[in-house]
Amino acid sequence: MRYASGPAIVALVALMSTTAVGKGIDLDSREYKLMLVEEHFVGEALQGGVDLFIRDQLVPAVRTSFGGKAADELTEKGVELDERRIVRFWDTETCALNGHGFALRERVDLDADDRPVSEREITLKYRSPDLFLVAGTRLDARAGADDPDTKLEEDVGALAVRVATEAIVAMPRSTRSQFSRSTKQTVDPDAVPTSLGEVEEFYPHFTNALRLVADDVDMSERLVPSPEYRELVYESSNLDVAAGTKAKFALTIWYEGADNRDMPTLAEISFSYDTNDGAVPAEVAFRARDLLLEMQDLKWADPAAPTKTALVGCPD
Repeated sequence: MRYASGPAIVALVALMSTTAVGKGIDLDSREYKLMLVEEHFVGEALQGGVDLFIRDQLVPAVRTSFGGKAADELTEKGVELDERRIVRFWDTETCALNGHGFALRERVDLDADDRPVSEREITLKYRSPDLFLVAGTRLDARAGADDPDTKLEEDVGALAVRVATEAIVAMPRSTRSQFSRSTKQTVDPDAVPTSLGEVEEFYPHFTNALRLVADDVDMSERLVPSPEYRELVYESSNLDVAAGTKAKFALTIWYEGADNRDMPTLAEISFSYDTNDGAVPAEVAFRARDLLLEMQDLKWADPAAPTKTALVGCPD
């Protein structure tokens, strides 16, 4: 399905020399995400499912929206397994983090024998559809933190409205944006925070940030872990979009339980590109949005499925 023709193409040509940018706020990157039907990536059929999805569904959509050069490179190189790790999230019994837009994630890489390495990566993230609220939130790592990295990002997903236990996806297809400020750092296995107060030890501005959006929080509340998810991430090479901008695709598959090799819990296809000091050429933004709209109608797409954030979020 195409969403741009006739007058829309004329408008695109007129926009090619313009730039989309939020004055005074520099987004580091934009990531476009879409959930897939996870049953296509089961057990021993995993690699076959990955190859089939890329070849028969993603490549034609990329050819339509990004052009032949990107599609040909994706056909030739495909995607390769880039990350193998265990992921879990921490929150209080009352959802003091997730219930107010925060998430505390722990990741540990797995070696070639699927054994966890010694160090852990923790990430504190704040999400909101309000760009200015997110941009003004400080989540700096503590002084002397190991490999700290802070990002201001935009996640673009399918527009869907959840009613009770079901989601209604927009028709005609549309998108919605969620912004996030996140900071990751590396810690020892026994140093992961176990209470809200201990989060402050790793992120000195955390208490002020939480109390800005939460009325009354007990910082002594204990953190409890989510289930462990075994995560596989397949990545593409950097593909041409337009105007010198390149995007990378990632196919992410989660299995609940560190030893689960059979039935995935979820599957997600995403692509992302970096901004130029917060600026994005309008042609790039147009083509990326066009591709996400196109992808929502892929045979294996499931725009109404819960996202990773929703899966580990607060109970209804």
